Amino acid sequence: MSRAPYFLGRAGALLALSCLAACSHAPQLARYQPPAQAGFVNAPDKAVTDEPVAEFWRRFEDEQLSSLVQRALKANTDVRTAAASLAEARAAGRFASADMWPSVNVGAGAARVRAKDSNGEPKTDNAYSVGLDVLWEVDVFGRLSGTRRAAQAGVLAGEAGYRAAQLSIAAEVARNYFNLRGLQEQLRVAVASLETQRAAQQLVEAREGAGRGTALDTERARALVNSTAATVPAIESALARTRYRLAVLCGLPPSGLDAELQVVRPLPGLRVVDLGGIGTPENLLRRRPDVQLAEAQLAAAAANAGVARSAWFPTITLGGTIGQNASHAADIGKGASYAYNLGAQLVWNLLDFGRIRASIAASDARADAAVANYERAVLAALEETEGAFIHYTRSQQQAALLYAAVMSSEQAALIARERFAVGMTDFLVVLDAERELLSARDRLAQAQAAAAGSLVVVYKALAGGWGGP
Repeated sequence: MSRAPYFLGRAGALLALSCLAACSHAPQLARYQPPAQAGFVNAPDKAVTDEPVAEFWRRFEDEQLSSLVQRALKANTDVRTAAASLAEARAAGRFASADMWPSVNVGAGAARVRAKDSNGEPKTDNAYSVGLDVLWEVDVFGRLSGTRRAAQAGVLAGEAGYRAAQLSIAAEVARNYFNLRGLQEQLRVAVASLETQRAAQQLVEAREGAGRGTALDTERARALVNSTAATVPAIESALARTRYRLAVLCGLPPSGLDAELQVVRPLPGLRVVDLGGIGTPENLLRRRPDVQLAEAQLAAAAANAGVARSAWFPTITLGGTIGQNASHAADIGKGASYAYNLGAQLVWNLLDFGRIRASIAASDARADAAVANYERAVLAALEETEGAFIHYTRSQQQAALLYAAVMSSEQAALIARERFAVGMTDFLVVLDAERELLSARDRLAQAQAAAAGSLVVVYKALAGGWGGP
């Protein structure tokens, strides 16, 4: 009994040295590095290189929008799925870390055994045992540490995926919210134009009844009214579908937000929203969750390739049992029943018919795919951001020009109606002016909603605040 602690102490020292000698066979995978640039090509004039805000939707100062985004971040099924995947990755990481340590089992048993004794005579005896079993694979060649590194990279990938889901859902809610407000404005414009056109139709009909107008003018006025009225059902249908989409994004049944979103509110004014900081391309690639995800997958692929290579080397396992064995239960605990065995086992694959080579080739191919996927993520991030900037600036210009067009169309329609009322022009001029006014107002409402949506796309592309390097 006195030699067991001494043996265990020496074994522990050898194990510590073995762990220090553990090596990694993971290949060094070169990450794609885009050409260095100080700023974005299509950055807006007033933008600065400060880091973008995280909760970008609050910049619009719309409490209902903020409420919808917060609800979606908690209840959306995609976000919850990403959170569950992250929890699974973290559990797998803890499992891989625990695999580095020995497993210790406590066992106890009782049996009745009948067997021949040394004289060949059958004999029945009782057997009682209690003991402590220890089993430890020494990570000399890096198999377990490689598996742990792959699991840790999986945790980073899960965190990046969770942030990507949050960012995507927040942007989707904001985009649909602005689309809803834009559709409400289109509906208001259509209804207001319809009232004006019906008033003009009544005037034309009265002029025809008094002998001062023609049936042609009356039919033209009636056709314009019916044409404008026909746009209302299509807008109402689009409004309903947008409400349904927002409800589902918030984890509700399709009609769950009907009562709340049927209240008409104006589109948040973009003039009070300052784009502010946009960061730099270098910081963008550190901040984007999709690039972080691809980088973590690249690290996991490299670690798994190292694990595959470690199969060329033997596995060394240390183990032993310390316990008590006795024929009578009363003898358990007495010195005479004490027993132990300690030992080591080395297993080295002698002949595998190409299995290890095939496994390494497969892991190398997955690593190559991870390298290409990382490059694709980097290029896609830069493309999306530059495209978002150019779309944002052009959308602002388009909305400003359409606003000026609406002002001119309103003035032209007013002049046409006044000239028709005093008989200085025919109704065809009024008809054309009213059509142009309705079209200009409708295009302006769509452009304003698109401009707000383009700002959301910019914030989504910048991934402001959603995770550091």
